[in-house]
Amino acid sequence: MKYTFEVEGRVKPKQSTKFAKIGNFVRTYTPSDVKSYSNWVRLCFKGSYPDFKPLEGAVKLLIEVNFIIPKSYSKKKVQMIEEGYTCPTVKPDCDNICKQIADSLNGLAWLDDKQIVNLEVRKRFAKRDYVTISFEEWREES
Repeated sequence: MKYTFEVEGRVKPKQSTKFAKIGNFVRTYTPSDVKSYSNWVRLCFKGSYPDFKPLEGAVKLLIEVNFIIPKSYSKKKVQMIEEGYTCPTVKPDCDNICKQIADSLNGLAWLDDKQIVNLEVRKRFAKRDYVTISFEEWREES
């Protein structure tokens, strides 16, 4: 069975751990906006599948990241986007998006993100900012 849900708003990628020096001590921390986005992904998943039991086997994951078309784009550029000739080649990077989503769903959709054996990330333009996440138990096609 395939499971799909949406996360409203602009995607927040996983960032490197930050360091802060306090006196003689160095403290590591995760930026608050990264934590907030992770909680938002978890909340959206729980809203769609409240009684879901995490998958235990191999997982196939599809992440579709939708970016709003910037108002500064020319009519010609918008037309190229609408005709499917242009995709967003802007940050965040696909690998950082994937890491954020996969880590956020640990313990909810799957036990651990090491179970993800088939992964696809797509970036495209849309009328609004949102992310669609689809996953299913992976079975090798013959």
